[in-house]
Amino acid sequence: MNTIYNEQMFSVSAKEDDPIETLVRRGAKVMLQAALEQEVSEYLERARHQRSEQEAEFRGYRNGHSPERQLTIGSGTIKIKGPRVSDVPKNQEQFESKIVKPYQRRSVSLPQIFPKLFIEGLATRDFEPALRCLMGAEAALSPSTISRLNAGFKAEYEDWSRSSLSGLPVVYVWVDGIYLKAGSAAERACLLVVRGADVSGTKHLLAMEEGYRESKESWVALLRNLKASGMNEPALAVGDGGWGFWAAAGEVWRQTKQQRCWVHKMRHILDKLPHKERAEAAKSLRAVYLSRTREEAKSKVIALVKTWRGIYDRAAECLVDDLDRMLTFFDFPAEQHKHLRTTNAIESVFASVRLRANAMKRLRSSRSAVYLIFQIVKRAEKSLQRLSHAEKLRYVTLPSHLSSQTVLAA
Repeated sequence: MNTIYNEQMFSVSAKEDDPIETLVRRGAKVMLQAALEQEVSEYLERARHQRSEQEAEFRGYRNGHSPERQLTIGSGTIKIKGPRVSDVPKNQEQFESKIVKPYQRRSVSLPQIFPKLFIEGLATRDFEPALRCLMGAEAALSPSTISRLNAGFKAEYEDWSRSSLSGLPVVYVWVDGIYLKAGSAAERACLLVVRGADVSGTKHLLAMEEGYRESKESWVALLRNLKASGMNEPALAVGDGGWGFWAAAGEVWRQTKQQRCWVHKMRHILDKLPHKERAEAAKSLRAVYLSRTREEAKSKVIALVKTWRGIYDRAAECLVDDLDRMLTFFDFPAEQHKHLRTTNAIESVFASVRLRANAMKRLRSSRSAVYLIFQIVKRAEKSLQRLSHAEKLRYVTLPSHLSSQTVLAA
C-alpha cells in the first residue's frame, strides 16, 4: 500500500482536549482512506496514474470521490471520502467497496457493543447521551437502536426455550418465583425459574417463564413443558415455601424428593420473634441445618421448641411445620449439603438482576423484561462454579428407569 504519511496528517492542534484520542482517530482515518484507495487499484488492476498495457484490460477510470461522510468507529467519528469509478465496461461488475458499504455510517462491530452495554446496566434513555460522550456528538446513533435490540433478545430467548433437554440428565433442581418491577405501575412480573445441575455438577438455566404469581397451574404448565422438552425427573427439587410449586411437583414429578429452602424458612421464623432474640435464634437455627445427621438436627429442633413454647409459640410452630421436608438434604451426599439446603443457586444470580430493576421499569412490558433478564442470567451463569465433589453424583439414583449409573455408563 503506497501511502505517504507526513507530520501534518497527525499534527494535533492545541485546541484539542485529548491528543491521544485525536491521534487515534486521525490515524484510523488515514489508514481507512488508504485502504479504500487500494481497493480501487485492485479493482482496476492498476495503480493511480498507471495506464493499461492492452485495451482489452481496460476496467474503468477513477472518477474522484463521493461527498465526504461521517463514519462512527470505536474511537469516535471520522470523515472519509469514498473513491468512485466510471466508464466500467457493461460486461463487468460495477465497483462497490467491500470495506465501507454504501450509506454505512458506523463500523459493523459497533452495534455488537450496544446489547452488552444495555445488559450491563445502561438504560434506554441514557444510552444515546452516554455513547455520544464516548464517540463524539456527531456519532451515528439513534434512540431507536435500543428498541431494535429487544428483537434480537427475543429471538435468542425463544430459540433457547425450544431447545431439547433430552441429552442433559439433571440430578438436582432449584426453583423459585422472582418478582420484579417491569411494565406499567400496576404490573408486577413473576418469573418462574428452574435451574438444574447435571451429572457432571454443571449448573444450567432450564426454564424461565412468566407465571400468574406462583400458582399451581403456572408451575404445572412449566414443569410439563420441561418434560415435553425431554427433561428427566430430577432426584431432588429445592424450593421455598410456595405451595403452588410443591403441589405441581407432586403431580408432574411424582418420584422427585423435595427440600425446602432454609433461608426462606429462617426468615419466616425470625419474623415471629422480637428483635432482641433474633441474633441468638439465627445462630441456633444454623446449628440445626449444619448438623451431621438427621437425628442430630431433629434433637436440636426439639430442644429449641421446648425453649420457645409458652413464650414464642408462633416461632415454635413455624419451626416444626413441614420439618421432614426441611431435612431431605440428609438423603444425599454430605459434601453437597451446602448446595441443597437453600435456593442460593438461583438467588445468587438474580441478585444482579434486581440491580437492573430501575432500568427494567422503563421497558414497555413484563414480556420485554423476560428477554432482557434472560441475557443477564446467561451472562452471570458463566461465572457459576460446579457442585462440590461432583464425583459423588454417581451415587445419586435418579427417579424412574434412568439412573446416574446408566447415564455415566453411556
